[in-house]
Amino acid sequence: MRRHGWYGILAVLGSLLLVALNTASAAEGLQGDQCVIAADEVIDSDLYIACNTLTIEGTIQGDLIGGAWSAVIAPRGVVAGDIWLLGGQLRIEGTVEDDIRFGGVDLDLTGNARLSPGSDVAAAALNVEIWDGASVPGDLLVFGYQTVVRGGVEGDVSFNGSALIIGGRVAGDVYARVGSGESSPTFIPFPFPFTVSFQTPGLAVRPEGVIGGNLTYSGARPGNINGQIGGTIAFTLDQPRPDLTQPVPEETVQPGELVMRYLNAALTDVLTLLAAGVLVMVAAPAWVREPARLIPRQLAPSFGWGLILALLAVPVGLLVLLISVLIVVLLSVTTLGGFTAMALLLMLIVNTLTVGGFSFVILFVARLVFVYLFGSRLARRLTGMDDRLAYNLLALVLGAALYALLANVPLPVIGLIINAVAIFVGLGALALHARQLYQRAFRPYTPPPRSVALPSTALEALEALRGEAPPPPPDSDEHPAPGMANLPAGFNWWRSQWEDEEQP
Repeated sequence: MRRHGWYGILAVLGSLLLVALNTASAAEGLQGDQCVIAADEVIDSDLYIACNTLTIEGTIQGDLIGGAWSAVIAPRGVVAGDIWLLGGQLRIEGTVEDDIRFGGVDLDLTGNARLSPGSDVAAAALNVEIWDGASVPGDLLVFGYQTVVRGGVEGDVSFNGSALIIGGRVAGDVYARVGSGESSPTFIPFPFPFTVSFQTPGLAVRPEGVIGGNLTYSGARPGNINGQIGGTIAFTLDQPRPDLTQPVPEETVQPGELVMRYLNAALTDVLTLLAAGVLVMVAAPAWVREPARLIPRQLAPSFGWGLILALLAVPVGLLVLLISVLIVVLLSVTTLGGFTAMALLLMLIVNTLTVGGFSFVILFVARLVFVYLFGSRLARRLTGMDDRLAYNLLALVLGAALYALLANVPLPVIGLIINAVAIFVGLGALALHARQLYQRAFRPYTPPPRSVALPSTALEALEALRGEAPPPPPDSDEHPAPGMANLPAGFNWWRSQWEDEEQP
């Protein structure tokens, strides 16, 4: 078992949740107040349970999966497969031929418990006890308040919690992180139908305790080691927690160190923004350029929409998570429960992509829009080119450098204000750009009707082409208009028509 193997308890909890919800695919199932597997009863497949109390006196040929407030494997009870159980207490007095995975309050392996070779025990529980006479053939992995080992563990022990008491034999190594031994255990009157005896926080290897391998642990103070340690002892002192009731002393920093911190923070920001910027500029450059061009014309709307979206991010994320949980729960309690595992995996992927994607937009893309706004103006003054990949990258470099130098200035609140403005304005500009794209895609453009008033001479020319021109005026003593003098003989087609119209 690795030194920090207790991190794997997260996988244990996830697996417990998955198998507890996916109950509809069970070949055998029990639910109710009191569930009993009689001594002469044999379950030939996996058993899925949802009970208040569970007593197993018979045999389960497969896995035991589900939840129960109180579960007991009686001395004659046998579980041939794994145990995956959520609940209050799991008490094992019989035989388990595979691994035990438990999440709840209390796990007890009594002296009559019999586990097959290689079986591991993993628990996220308030209390785990390995009684005298009991033995864990494999590894013991615990995340919780306390673990008491009075029996034996043939593999390694990995513990993360407050109190670890070893009064038995551990053949392998022990890796632990414990609480402070200076504090006293807190007794809380929990309404448990079973008894939990709280131990003093810290590590204790009692005189009868034996560790065959190495002891590696960390805590606020060294443990009480009075037993036998076959290997080495390595202790790491945890840093004390700060007293929040006391003022934080001001840190004295030399000017040179302050400058180095500033430059290091600015360089980190530049590299981070450039890494994200190159990715976005290659994949979707319009989502940076176009929102940046909107900001000078719509600065106030951009800031307002960005602020609203940022404030709505957390409640909307929680709402999406709640809806996902409700979908999984509804599938698990209906006849569609066979899809529960698939739905759980799908909801996990959707939530991860949603949260991760929106976080990427807020933390990187929104700031990139703000950065590009200033960087593009600097790049245009320096190069004069526009809308080229080299120009876009140059704009990102210049904007990121300017932004990082200003946002990391070691002055109170300045960096916070600059980052907030950049995120709000950039996020709002992205929203406005998305709205424009929506309007273009789903609202066809209809040009407004226009009426063009042509000059009278143009109207007359048009009517002449259509054969509807009025006749020219009659002869007069006025000087002929340009082009009307010296016409060929007989070119007076309008005269007779004009004269006829003037006759009474």
